[in-house]
Amino acid sequence: MADPQEDDRPVVDGTHATSKELRAEVERLTEDHRQEVDELRDDIGATVHELAGRLDVPARARSRLRSVPPAAWAGAAGAAAGATGLVVLLKARRNASTRRSKRRRR
Repeated sequence: MADPQEDDRPVVDGTHATSKELRAEVERLTEDHRQEVDELRDDIGATVHELAGRLDVPARARSRLRSVPPAAWAGAAGAAAGATGLVVLLKARRNASTRRSKRRRR
């Protein structure tokens, strides 16, 4: 249990302060406490908001995609089209050579 003679607690024996002074002291301490609680709430709210942003993977991915310049998308699309074309060409050549070898065997 806290010592009633600590410096941060008002003394209620009536010899050190009047009742008005004691009430004013209690109100001041209460207001300081409220202000401290409000500051802590703001800090916790900001922390929660930041953590929520870090954990929202889809939103982060969208943000990163928006930051990619259009020229990079065009380059990526061209590379994908080129790779697809190459695969189609190689499959067509393989199929053609397989057909030729089957004809020769007959």
